[in-house]
Amino acid sequence: MERSESAFFSQFSNNQIQKVRDAFQFIDEGGDGKISKSDLIKTYANLGKNNMESQVDEMLAAENAEELTFPEFLTIIGGRLSELLDEQELSDALRAFEHEPSHELNVDVSEMKEYLKDAGFDNAELLEAILKQYSVTQLSGERIFKGRKFLNTVE
Repeated sequence: MERSESAFFSQFSNNQIQKVRDAFQFIDEGGDGKISKSDLIKTYANLGKNNMESQVDEMLAAENAEELTFPEFLTIIGGRLSELLDEQELSDALRAFEHEPSHELNVDVSEMKEYLKDAGFDNAELLEAILKQYSVTQLSGERIFKGRKFLNTVE
């Protein structure tokens, strides 16, 4: 691995490293401390993403590895996470769409969909997958995106 492992470790909090380690251990089906190509393909299949062999091959080739150790996995995740907004920016964005300000950051799903569509986000399948996991339907029939639950997952 060409990149400095310690540089990537230092950009994470202990809580984030533990979450990434938990994900690593979940994917490492054999428990041997390495994620193999078959581990990755199985994980993608469990997430409903089939035929991912070429993407897995590209990922492993980028790391010049046939398997990923935890530091290599953390490096890959670190590169992806650095592209995301930080928690405060996400929290502020969700707060802007709350009708009743709270610490829960609840947002009406139909409004969220409309705003995202207006902003150019048009992957309805991906959005529904996210909403399925992070929204609830109220007794009134209104769907609410649970922003705090979402942030707790990605932080």
